[in-house]
Amino acid sequence: MKKKRRSREFKNSSKVIDMEQARTERIEKRREMREEEELKQAQSVERRNKRMRALKKKQSRRRLFTAAVALALIVLMVFSMVGIIKLKTKEHEMLKEQEQLKQEKIEKEKELKDSNETDNIEDEARSKLKLIKPGETVYIPEDESHYE
Repeated sequence: MKKKRRSREFKNSSKVIDMEQARTERIEKRREMREEEELKQAQSVERRNKRMRALKKKQSRRRLFTAAVALALIVLMVFSMVGIIKLKTKEHEMLKEQEQLKQEKIEKEKELKDSNETDNIEDEARSKLKLIKPGETVYIPEDESHYE
């Protein structure tokens, strides 16, 4: 069909076609089309590169944020661990002190129990207060500090 239409057009047209000129026009048209296609490809590549740079920038920010949060958590954990260690040390010291106080309490209770017995009361009165029973004679050495 196309051939018939072309031939009719050429028949009805009185125009003379220069084959060299038609060939150069066709080559020029193809070159322009290639340039347009290359320009479109270059623009497409540039858009893709822009998107990739924006994505990398976003990923970089995300990594930086993640690193900052991780660092903050590590610092928080270190401070918490130091606090826990201090508390454990203090607890250990308090337990030792508690044991010492229990021992002191036991000794004091034993002293209190012993102090209520008459023999102990008598010994304390004789040694500290220098008391004597009726009919006893007290001998005081010249250097009293030597015996105490």
